[in-house]
Amino acid sequence: MITSKFNRRAVIGALLGIMLGVIASGGVSALQSSTLVPLSLTMIALGTLFCLGYLCWLRRITVYPDGIETRSVLLPFWRRFYFFTEFDYLETSRMREGEVLRLIRGGRRVVSIASSLYSNYEELCEAIKVKQKEKFRARDNEEVVSEFRMPYIYGAWGFMLMALLFPLGFIMGDGEMTLGKVLFSLFGILFLGGISLTYLYSFKRITVWRGQMEVSSLLWPFRTRYYQMSDFDGCYYITITNDGQLGAQTEEARLLVKNGKVRLNIEERKYKNYEALKYATQTNYLGKLEMTAFQAMKYEFGKTLKL
Repeated sequence: MITSKFNRRAVIGALLGIMLGVIASGGVSALQSSTLVPLSLTMIALGTLFCLGYLCWLRRITVYPDGIETRSVLLPFWRRFYFFTEFDYLETSRMREGEVLRLIRGGRRVVSIASSLYSNYEELCEAIKVKQKEKFRARDNEEVVSEFRMPYIYGAWGFMLMALLFPLGFIMGDGEMTLGKVLFSLFGILFLGGISLTYLYSFKRITVWRGQMEVSSLLWPFRTRYYQMSDFDGCYYITITNDGQLGAQTEEARLLVKNGKVRLNIEERKYKNYEALKYATQTNYLGKLEMTAFQAMKYEFGKTLKL
């Protein structure tokens, strides 16, 4: 029997990051103006809820000779046991934070083990007796369905929630309702909410099967577009550069183009199974480009690709 050991620095860092990130804006503002005290209390409540949710999501892993048990850190009675024979296969992928091992059952990722969270990650991997998934090949005829990186989607919805709560605290801070406050609050909702919706709109549900493709928006799944790979003029291989506080970071993307316009943008940052999507959507190679995230977004929303 092998029990997981947490990387305490990573766990404590994540909790502090959640609390400080959510509380900072409300707490600092509250010190400057008593009218924002409700906002500060709202931020503290949100930070606490996010931390509790993170601890509920965090799992202790115990590997037995015939199976694996997962147990919530915050709710230890919330536990599940799986026999190794229940899983179809395991897959490993490289992330910025390290390596992640996932156990798959019925096409769903049931258990995830990240090297950034567990200090004895290698020991846990060696004890898990599940066959590894065969490497995806372009000649495979299996259906490929996109899988989102959910933290980005949760973050966008959380940002929208904060955009809605900020005007509420601003209007009700001193108990007075004025036209200026109402207009400012509406502007904040429309501006910040518009940014969140625009970002979420760029997430597409993609299904590829034998040269055919179905594409629908995450926000509007009722409208589906159907393509043949032969409908596209070709594909650009893109390197997206993001300059942040941690330095320049690069990501891959694929732009499927028709008549000089981008019909579909497949980004590594948005999809867990990016590699499978990349191989399943192979078409005429048009070249390799480098651009920023903002430029990639402009092309995705209809700007003509001029080289």
